Amino acid sequence: MTQEKRQMRPARRRSRRRRLTQAQKRRMWIGGGCAAGLVLLLAALGLFWAFRYEPTREKESYPLEYTQELLDAAGEFELDPCLVAGLVFCESSFRADARSDVGAVGLTQIMPDTGEWLAHKLELEDYAPEQLEDPQTNLRMGCWYLRFLLDRYEGRLQEALTAYIAGQGTVDRWLEDPELSQDGKTLDVIPGSDVKEYAAKVMRMYEKYQEIYGDVLVCGPAGDDADGLRVVRRV
Repeated sequence: MTQEKRQMRPARRRSRRRRLTQAQKRRMWIGGGCAAGLVLLLAALGLFWAFRYEPTREKESYPLEYTQELLDAAGEFELDPCLVAGLVFCESSFRADARSDVGAVGLTQIMPDTGEWLAHKLELEDYAPEQLEDPQTNLRMGCWYLRFLLDRYEGRLQEALTAYIAGQGTVDRWLEDPELSQDGKTLDVIPGSDVKEYAAKVMRMYEKYQEIYGDVLVCGPAGDDADGLRVVRRV
């Protein structure tokens, strides 16, 4: 083999290595482009899911039934429909035949003896306890009672909702206790974790139903009074 041929071989190897390096670069560029395209595709699919299916999933988690009956009852007693919807969700998950362990019935979970009292207040003729499972009747009763409590506690939602679950007599006694209320109007301490959580949960659901169904229920926001207390104002 001549000296010239021996000198050419390393050059050919270097050229081949350069060609391989360029091929690898092309593959890397193509692979990088594919990866970027995949990321964009996944992002697009995520946006598609968020805009098309997430609202449906939320509506499945937070249902809304008996819409017209709810709107009618809320309007009759000047309540925000989203507040009523949040309360109904917490009480019965919109099941008209719901019954609690203590005997509360229907969408707004009215006790039978309370139903008798409410039927008298609403001047319902020929009232029977079975009507507590009727959505229209039950919603009117629950809305009347909630409006009664809001008026009693000057629009303070925490106290009204606490009275809804614990009873107005109980809340009145708590407000008279200086260890629970400094001003006699607002509960600074709510005894019992279940009762305390109830008002907070209804408020969370109030905001959730505003978010999901605000256009359907035409909800208005709850405001703050001069003392920074959460209140619900008449419209």
